[in-house]
Amino acid sequence: MICIFEISSSEAPDFRRLIHINSEKTFEDLNLIIQNACNFDHSQLASFFLTDDLWRKSVEISSLDSGKSGPMLISMRTTKLDNYLSETGQKLIYVFDFFNERFLFIELKEKIMKTDLQEPFVAYEKGDAPAQFLLNDYNDLDVDVMVSDDVYKSFGDLEDYYEIFGEMDA
Repeated sequence: MICIFEISSSEAPDFRRLIHINSEKTFEDLNLIIQNACNFDHSQLASFFLTDDLWRKSVEISSLDSGKSGPMLISMRTTKLDNYLSETGQKLIYVFDFFNERFLFIELKEKIMKTDLQEPFVAYEKGDAPAQFLLNDYNDLDVDVMVSDDVYKSFGDLEDYYEIFGEMDA
């Protein structure tokens, strides 16, 4: 079967992608087509989370591969889409920035009873994807930038400390 996924983002409201992929492909294949469609760096960690209808996470399918398998360690590399995605309307969260808790929404929009699709592709693109990395803007007036003189502040000699605070009891 061919799965059609709609990808969106709360950060970029005009961002939409429709991806067609064979259900026999792995989550790693889906990860790669998403990264290509969003111009993301392929070397960064990512995870899919199966969710309920309210987008609450349940099962994680990770790009980290420890070499072990089990209910808590599901690898993108070996897990086929059709192992976990069976119904139209199923929802996933794709976390692409763990440090800043940034993610994309993915919904299985349709399943087509064809098997002739060899390579996944982006069928529809609208808007720009959110940036993969949040960069510090040092020109922003709200950002406090540490000046080199502030790196180390001397509080004087130990004798000055005793003058200010007095002797300490041991």
